Amino acid sequence: MSNGDLPSGTVTFVFSDIEGSTRLLKRLGERYPDVLERHRTLLRQGWATFGGQEVNTEGDGCFVAFDDATNAVRACAAGQRLLGAERWPDGNEVRVRMGVHSGLAAPHNRDYMALAVHQAARVISAAHGGQVLVSEETAARVEFGDDLSLTSVGRFRLRDFDEPVSLFQLAGPGLSRQFPPVRALPDQGHNLVRPPNAFFGRDSEAALVRSLLGPGRIVTLAGPGGVGKTRLATEIGVRVAGSWADGVWAIDLANADDATLVADTVGDAIGVHVGGANRWADVLDHLRSQRALLFLDNAETQIEQCARLVSELLRECGGVGVLLTSREPLRIAGEQIVQIEPLPVPGADATPEEAVLSPSVRLFLDRARALRPAFGLDPAIFPTIARICRRLDGLPLAIEIVAARTPVLDPSAILAGLDNMRRLLRTSDRSLPKRQRSLDGLLDWSYRLLSVEEQAALRRLAIFGAGFSVEAATVAVADDYLATDDVPELIWSLVDRSLMGTDFTANGTRYRFLETVRQYARRLLDEASETGPVAERLAAWFLDRLGPWRFGDRIWIGDVSIDLENLRSLVPIVARQDSATAQQLVCSIGLYRDVSQAYRAGIDELTRFAAELPAETPSRVALLSTLAYLHLRVGDIASARVVLAAADGLRRRVGDPPWDDVGFERTSGELAVRTLDPGTAAAIAEGALNRELSPRGRARMWNLLGLAKSAAGELPAAFAAFTEQRAEEKAAGNEAYLAGAEGNLAEIALRLGDASAAAHHQHACLQLAIALGQPVMLAYSLIVAARLAAAGGDWATASRLHAKASAMLEETGWSLYDDDLRATEQLRADARIQLGAGAFAAAVSTGAAMETPAAAAVADDVLLGVARSQPV
Repeated sequence: MSNGDLPSGTVTFVFSDIEGSTRLLKRLGERYPDVLERHRTLLRQGWATFGGQEVNTEGDGCFVAFDDATNAVRACAAGQRLLGAERWPDGNEVRVRMGVHSGLAAPHNRDYMALAVHQAARVISAAHGGQVLVSEETAARVEFGDDLSLTSVGRFRLRDFDEPVSLFQLAGPGLSRQFPPVRALPDQGHNLVRPPNAFFGRDSEAALVRSLLGPGRIVTLAGPGGVGKTRLATEIGVRVAGSWADGVWAIDLANADDATLVADTVGDAIGVHVGGANRWADVLDHLRSQRALLFLDNAETQIEQCARLVSELLRECGGVGVLLTSREPLRIAGEQIVQIEPLPVPGADATPEEAVLSPSVRLFLDRARALRPAFGLDPAIFPTIARICRRLDGLPLAIEIVAARTPVLDPSAILAGLDNMRRLLRTSDRSLPKRQRSLDGLLDWSYRLLSVEEQAALRRLAIFGAGFSVEAATVAVADDYLATDDVPELIWSLVDRSLMGTDFTANGTRYRFLETVRQYARRLLDEASETGPVAERLAAWFLDRLGPWRFGDRIWIGDVSIDLENLRSLVPIVARQDSATAQQLVCSIGLYRDVSQAYRAGIDELTRFAAELPAETPSRVALLSTLAYLHLRVGDIASARVVLAAADGLRRRVGDPPWDDVGFERTSGELAVRTLDPGTAAAIAEGALNRELSPRGRARMWNLLGLAKSAAGELPAAFAAFTEQRAEEKAAGNEAYLAGAEGNLAEIALRLGDASAAAHHQHACLQLAIALGQPVMLAYSLIVAARLAAAGGDWATASRLHAKASAMLEETGWSLYDDDLRATEQLRADARIQLGAGAFAAAVSTGAAMETPAAAAVADDVLLGVARSQPV
């Protein structure tokens, strides 16, 4: 056969073209024509060696005919090897895709007009750069030796083929083996790759999205990286594929690093060769007559271009629907946004049986058992796994990565390792995109998509240890370069991009990070050398609002409660530059723990901070005095003595802080009362009251004097002192200790025999305790109500209330004063006599099991009943 003759009969056709030719042209510029010609020269060597006849070339493609199928495939292998061995300019790759198909054909005017030609063109449209796809018609005619082979890649629906066709990939030495899924609609109606592992916890979201999908509609799954948007969309796509006549097409936009490449990427995925001046027009022409669902994954890479193209697609192609994943919505007309949150995690108090039902724990166990089949047979490890899932915020990617460590680490070691998430959250799974092989890689990807201003905001907001308000965020973010007025918009942009969430659980809108994102951004903050300045600004702002000298009303208490974790996380950072400021933050935490009556938690925190903040400052005197005071609240006199002695020595060297004028004296007086030395306590109080004090200092000293006089049995003097305390607390707006003042007045009135006055004061105490969330004051209200009920002969109610109060005090760790303890023991003894041992035991059991609101309601009825019987 002469070189000018084209084969006829059963002819094997080869089509080839360069993948990403538009990108290559942009990179090479004027050198591109030389590269294009060199690529043709190399391919022609392969065609000529095996008897191929070049029919024509168009653009960057080749169309070649062979009279022998084996030679056609060998020519493709030779061409790919030559291309792979070539050194291209600037390290670029020229990746050529090839499609091979055989069928009946006859030449006409140096060309072919045959169905097999069109079918061969469909085969190449399914290939990737570097890949050779062969149809089943050609594969049946190929005879190889040992060097080449054909591997099935599945059955696909290709246009111009009446039935689904099996496609094969050419394999052999010097040929690439790993490729993405074939760019053709598989026989099952989609090109989705469904992971082999189980799918957890998204049934409600999947049902919602399926109900929203349809021709002419767009549904966006928005959420942070690693939350499982792609996995959920893939699962949905597989389930709905049968409803779309022309299939479901997955299109990954992650590598579309130029807006002009979005059309290329879509066209390549759905099998449309796009290379003309208006590439998107080719895609629209292809889809106008189709009823297909396009799954656009990772749209955040080119969000504005996607918004424009998708709007046009839905307008022009009425049978096409779009399912899109992105870290931010497109914000176009008709878009239905479904926010994808991390998987639910078990509560801190979940039992092992409850924990194992949580989707996040089930995901962990499933991925771990894929590597260790016997993993998790002992339910004792479920609480640890639950803690891991909580620490990872239920983020599926992070859970899967750490679960993959179970062959070498037990759950306890994994939990400990999460202090260094950057090291632990990595995987060697090559089936994942590089950006998903570590959480850092995924977050780097997100960070690069932000503007410079958004990047700065993300870094600086990582200073917060918990949720934060816009006002606090403005202090952290704004500086000479970022305007205050711009901060809210930057926060909203980060929320839109799923790098931050909105928290509506507190009063007013607050914002929060996933812990994984916060740790990542915090590292960037450190690397940018911004941590110190941001922390200093924020600490000064918090102290101005929540400093220990601002202490007093329920607003202060509520605000500290909301920002407690933020204050706590600032302490070690601020301490690097300003120990006194850090110590003042700790004093606010200690005062909050005292008024909220979480004494043991306060002791643990202040003990740790006292060791970490040894700088000798007046603020440390206040810190140690507060810690000693908390020890006394739970009756630990020995520890209180040690801490107070350290405060005394330091105080002699540096003095008291001006904002805590009687802190050391108040704790010293409390120690005297607790050690049965009321005379010393009274002397301390009276001495302080004879000099100029702050309003809060005067209130504290009147309180100490009242306790001392009460312990000494001087009840009228005690009542007068507590009356002065109440007046000072009211004048200063100090609600935090007003409940205690009312309760102390009630106690003294009761001991003086004035039941009505006792009921009035204790009712006021009860209302404040409920409003401020003070369990000890609430328990004391139950005790006084119990005494009044007993005085009225209702021993069953008295026993129930007293039992509930005792359980509450035991839970807080509060230690009763000696006179309170004696009164308690007397009431129990009298009740046992009045009710009988059996009835008394039943009343105590019932009372201890009462819900707190119910017990408070019973006490309220008792107090009001006595108070109304004889108005004060």
